[in-house]
Amino acid sequence: MKKILVTGGLGYIGSHTVVELQNSGYEPIIIDNLSNSNLKVLEGITNINGKTTVFEKLELREKYDVRNY
Repeated sequence: MKKILVTGGLGYIGSHTVVELQNSGYEPIIIDNLSNSNLKVLEGITNINGKTTVFEKLELREKYDVRNY
């Protein structure tokens, strides 16, 4: 299974993209800072597909955090 990184994956567009990627055989890895989204969306994605999705709360504007991830 190919992995793919989805930034903002818990927002409206990102979450729908994650579901479609999972349906297409990809393993999405979600990075989101939760500024315009909610962690409950992750539960919704799991409920739709029955698949666990990797999620990391990360602010991409923080170089230190990105480098140490």
